Amino acid sequence: MRVKRYAIAAIAAFFALLSAAAGAADQCDEGLRAEAVEAQRQAFNQAMEAADLERISAVLAEDVVLITGTDSHLFSGRQAQLDLWRGNFASNDRLVYVRTSECIQVSERFPIAHERGRWRGERNEGADFAAGLYSAKWRHDGEAWRLEAEVFMTEACSASICPDTEPVQ
Repeated sequence: MRVKRYAIAAIAAFFALLSAAAGAADQCDEGLRAEAVEAQRQAFNQAMEAADLERISAVLAEDVVLITGTDSHLFSGRQAQLDLWRGNFASNDRLVYVRTSECIQVSERFPIAHERGRWRGERNEGADFAAGLYSAKWRHDGEAWRLEAEVFMTEACSASICPDTEPVQ
C-alpha cells in the first residue's frame, strides 16, 4: 500500500510539474503530430460515449496508468482500465465522460506528447456531473499514438455526485 501511495504521489508530481511548465511556456503545437494526438483523443471520447471497449483498448498503451480525480485511485495497465470502463458502462447511473484538449505539446526529440485539458462526466442531460482538469502523456509506438498516463483533478460536481465535504481553506 505504501509503494502504491508513493507511485501515485510521484506520478501526480510529475504531471503537476509538466503542466506548470507547459502553461508557463504556452507552446501548444498545431502540427500534424499534435493533430494525430487530438484525433486519438476524439476516438477515445467517441468510444467512451458508445461504450465500445474494443475501440478504447486500441487507444491505450499496454502499461497505461490512470489516477482518478477525487480519490486518486490508481488503475495500472490496459486490462485494469478496461475493467473500470466495463463497470461504468454496466451501471444504470453511468456518467459519460468527455476530455477536451486545451493544449498538446509534442516532443521534438522523442515520440511522446503531453496533453492538458478539461474533463466532464455527466448523466441526465448534465444535471448530474463531475468535472475538472487533466494531464495526459502519449507515446507513438511506431503504429499510432497510444495513451500512457492520465491524471485527473476534480474541480466541481453536482450534489448528486459529490459527497458533502467542507470547502478547502
